[in-house]
Amino acid sequence: MQKLLFISFFFILPFTVFTQDHYWWANNVGWDGQRFWGDYIIRTPRFLGPNALPIPRLGNGRVPNERSFALSGNSHSTPGDATQNLALYGTYNLVPDVISFELYWVPIEYFTLSHVIKTERKTFHVFYNEHLASGDIYLHTLIQILKAETHPLDLALRIGYRFPSSTMLGMARYTDSPGYYLDLSFGKKLIDGNLDLSIQGMGGIFVWQINQNRQNQNDAPLFGLGLNVEGKNWALSPAFRGYSGYLNNGDRPMALSLSGQVEVNPRWQLFGTVQTGFGDLLYDSFELGSKFRFAYPLLR
Repeated sequence: MQKLLFISFFFILPFTVFTQDHYWWANNVGWDGQRFWGDYIIRTPRFLGPNALPIPRLGNGRVPNERSFALSGNSHSTPGDATQNLALYGTYNLVPDVISFELYWVPIEYFTLSHVIKTERKTFHVFYNEHLASGDIYLHTLIQILKAETHPLDLALRIGYRFPSSTMLGMARYTDSPGYYLDLSFGKKLIDGNLDLSIQGMGGIFVWQINQNRQNQNDAPLFGLGLNVEGKNWALSPAFRGYSGYLNNGDRPMALSLSGQVEVNPRWQLFGTVQTGFGDLLYDSFELGSKFRFAYPLLR
């Protein structure tokens, strides 16, 4: 009996381990024998990694008057996909209360996917056993429109652009294609005292390239609403945000999040976020990071 089991294992093993080849992929996507493999990747949040098409962060209507660098560790999970990554942030205030620039990048991402997820996302067989990727670079320009000191609320314009610099399109981790978003964010203080309470929100448009045969891009209204509770050296910000693509093919992610920050000193801040996704955002996420502010003379 043991000999029979050993023989069976010997013959079955190659088919269970090495079947993710070109024939597996072609059968999985219904390949027509001509189309490029990347055309079968569904470039929407539901069928990509958690950092591919993230919902932009909620603005508060103010241009950040700082020059800073931040580093965070992130964890994302959904059944069949466990992802961890580092994230880098940079802020450069060019003119106080007028214009700032922000940079965001995921330099390294480690992921573990189940066979079911790889099949659902139509991953290309050449990349089947990969576990590392890097993300696209985002550059934001923020321009102050109104200030609460002289108007009813704070209002700022954000122009965001995604540079196609990512890897692992074949594992459906990123799109490796350009995109942009335009939005107005506002902030309005409701309570001014020992604890400050503000309402904040955003509205705009989110656009990204999908490189499909019948259309080249997806357009989505972008929205968000939240609160900010601020003490002397800390702040908490619950928020709801999302966008809604017009193709309705997994392009309507939404999220509820709670962000917090603690000022260790004027130059050093700790921050973190917990987030749960719904709609076409399948991941629950956690972020913990540290921000360092630079004195202006160092960067002039």
